[in-house]
Amino acid sequence: MPPPNFKFPQPAELDITIVIVSFNTREILFRCLESIKKHTQEISYEVIVVDNASEDGTVQAANERFPEMRVIANDDNRGFSVANNQGIVASKGRKIALLNPDTLLTENSFQKIFRYLQEHPEFSILGSGIVDENNQPCPIRLWEDTPQDAAWKILGLYNPATELQRMGDMKAREALVISGCCFVICRDLFEEIGLLDENYFLYNEEDDFCRRTRQHGKRICFFPETSVQHLLGQSTHQPEHREKVIVETYKSNLYFYSKYYSCGWNAILRSLYKVTFLAGLIRSAFRHLTGCATPGADDSLRLKLKLLFSP
Repeated sequence: MPPPNFKFPQPAELDITIVIVSFNTREILFRCLESIKKHTQEISYEVIVVDNASEDGTVQAANERFPEMRVIANDDNRGFSVANNQGIVASKGRKIALLNPDTLLTENSFQKIFRYLQEHPEFSILGSGIVDENNQPCPIRLWEDTPQDAAWKILGLYNPATELQRMGDMKAREALVISGCCFVICRDLFEEIGLLDENYFLYNEEDDFCRRTRQHGKRICFFPETSVQHLLGQSTHQPEHREKVIVETYKSNLYFYSKYYSCGWNAILRSLYKVTFLAGLIRSAFRHLTGCATPGADDSLRLKLKLLFSP
């Protein structure tokens, strides 16, 4: 994990830096970049794309099509937290937005966000609203996950649809956690608490960063007065990389539990995982025997065994 006494190597010169981590999402990424160019006005900004060794020609095509934007090309997939940290270190914005590549701007969102943060310096992090492809509000968890929530998720019994009702009125207010889909951080916060925890390859990094922020007495804002459109799952549900996503999500969850939950709850959650892995192995074995198995990671006996006997 990067040390908390991080210092930027260069001063802030722009209103906002937009950091986008990409991996084999060229066309989706380009739609996102075009929407930024179209809608971002009346503020100074830069876009930094950090590419995690995409195999679809993202780097060359992005350099040709968007020469005004900076592309950092990694030789291997370094994970979401590490790649975001690369963009953060290289940034020159007073505010730094971590934006998913499978998002679209439909209005001048970053101008609204920047203006709100300037007017409300009590907030160090801001998360926008999120809408789906039909412009309907998406549920966003604005509170910390409890160990009980984690247990329901492991067992597949957690219903995220209930979060929309629990969110309450769609108005700007303080939150405990906000989504990493559009995650805007004031520059000086990084120099106070450090960068993203690089032990997370994928998932949980924004929850972790929000908890660390609040531990330092800083505040977080949910700001639904502007929303970004999220093409849910298109950046992480690539079939050829599905197995790695499953494994890294599991490892990320275990690390998060060990960091924030008690030893007792850690033991319970790890045991629940093993139960679900065993049940999944039996189910997939039956599908293979009956010729109903689906190709890929979801019915992979090798993957199920790997997870079952992993530490």
